[in-house]
Amino acid sequence: MYYQRFHLSGPPFQAASPDGAVYFSPTHLEGLATLESGLSQELTGFTLLTGEAGTGKTTLIYSLLQRDFKRARIAHIDDPKLSFLEIMQVILTQLNLYSTGSTKLDYLEALDRFLQLRGKEERIAIVVDEAQVLSDDVLEELRLLSNHVQSHDWSLQLILVGHPELAERLRKPELRQLNQRISSRGVLKPLTPAQSIKYVECKLSAQGGKCSAIFERGALKCLLRRSDGLPRKINMLCHSAMLAAHNALEKKVSYKTARKIAAEYHDSVRITKREYGARRPAFIVGTALGSLLLLGFVYPKAWSDWVLNHTVSFGQATEQTVRPVEPVKTVEQPGVEGHPNPGAKPTAATPLAPHPVELRTSFAPGAAASAAPKSNLDGPATAPEIPLVPTAPAAAAVSPATQKQTAVLAAPEQRSQITVRHGDTLEKLAIRYFGSTSGIDSLIDANQQLTDINQLRVGQILYLPPGVTPKAN
Repeated sequence: MYYQRFHLSGPPFQAASPDGAVYFSPTHLEGLATLESGLSQELTGFTLLTGEAGTGKTTLIYSLLQRDFKRARIAHIDDPKLSFLEIMQVILTQLNLYSTGSTKLDYLEALDRFLQLRGKEERIAIVVDEAQVLSDDVLEELRLLSNHVQSHDWSLQLILVGHPELAERLRKPELRQLNQRISSRGVLKPLTPAQSIKYVECKLSAQGGKCSAIFERGALKCLLRRSDGLPRKINMLCHSAMLAAHNALEKKVSYKTARKIAAEYHDSVRITKREYGARRPAFIVGTALGSLLLLGFVYPKAWSDWVLNHTVSFGQATEQTVRPVEPVKTVEQPGVEGHPNPGAKPTAATPLAPHPVELRTSFAPGAAASAAPKSNLDGPATAPEIPLVPTAPAAAAVSPATQKQTAVLAAPEQRSQITVRHGDTLEKLAIRYFGSTSGIDSLIDANQQLTDINQLRVGQILYLPPGVTPKAN
């Protein structure tokens, strides 16, 4: 075991457990006080504690369950995917209550009998972990359960613990009655750099170790820089670094090992969908261009005819991709073969239209010198040889696919804009405008200009997908 190499009595950085060491930072003390308020103060029905994944919410629940509340009985729901009837079964089992049947009415009668026989100061608390996973139907059933026991002087307290999106969900109109009943709210925040070091010291001290005996100078700070102040990430980084140092036969975790582990962990947990999405347009364009070139070599006659019928300059084609497609107006020019009066002279208002061959060759790469027809004294002018250079279709013959691509690239100016505020992340923005983290993909696709989706700048302008409007601040 790696911890034996560092003279520790056990693994210091394990996942949350009822008997694990707990470091109470100021934010964790506030969170614990929020949980206890539903048991030691006047009961109001609901308590809410939220925090980002890995901030230590489950650890606080274990700490709450280990405390001795003489007049309180607590039921802990750690699987929010259960139905309401299954949740009621867990509650009755943990409270040692007997039900005569297995219906909702039977479970409520068993709970009523207990509330009628309880002491005046005895209370019941139901703690639901990962409550953001609860369905709207179960949340509504819990609210109705709270209403059901109002006749027992609010002897039942429901404590919901979950991610920040839980607070966002409760703002929905259909859950407003439940949201209005929450009187005690708390938010767990990430640890500061100084608190992160104290957290590691607390974990090592519980197993008989010290930071100075485990980590070389600068190694621990290198790891903590990648932790974002989240206890779960700190546990993973320190555990992996100590294991790597053990395998490398190091007496302490070296700075080199810490830097390697920090980089590998950061690369493994960051979102990489943005990089794939950024390469998609280039891949599609490259594939289409390759197909056109292959068509030119296989069917040169067909390719030549297509080029003559769809002549446009490279500069015009580029302009078409960034501006809306405008129809091309054709004006009959005098002095041109086929005009009703071919003998007329061109005027300044109606400039002579270039021959299609001249227009195509003038914009072909490397063909500027041979753009104009050569003139011979002994004979009529002859057009230069037409090189097989792929060109984009004319504006008047733009394909539906090109028009669709034009609309997509021009869309940011037509979509709603939002300004990044302090503390905003793509996850928080997705929750704010879509109601859940599933909207991250839509935000990424709508903001192809982002170079790093893990770092947003304050004041940065982002675009919302079509149909999504910003909320009022």
